[in-house]
Amino acid sequence: MPTHEERLTILEYDLKQYKTETIKAYGEMAIETIMVRGLIEDAVKGLSSLRTQFEQRFERVDARLDAMDAHLESIDMRLDRVDTRLDQMGTGLDRVNTHLESMETRFDRVENVLAQILARLPEKP
Repeated sequence: MPTHEERLTILEYDLKQYKTETIKAYGEMAIETIMVRGLIEDAVKGLSSLRTQFEQRFERVDARLDAMDAHLESIDMRLDRVDTRLDQMGTGLDRVNTHLESMETRFDRVENVLAQILARLPEKP
């Protein structure tokens, strides 16, 4: 069986080795933590840049959509004016049709009168 001195020496050696390994592990952890922190900072910068790009792109899309809305509104106004003009033309055509019908009625009367006149005329020998 080892003596107290030998046991103490082994214990001191093991403690020293444990400290060395612990310090080494903490050092590696610190390096890895710094690397992870750097990666996270890079990711945050990248995400911030993406956010800025998306906001700019959405602003451009919104501007284009606003322009398209304005253009569509002007087209709607023009189509409304065209509809109004077509309605006016339809009303005008209805008046023309009424006038033509009255002229047709008059021509029918004139035709009847001419037929009556021709019927009364003596026939040529």
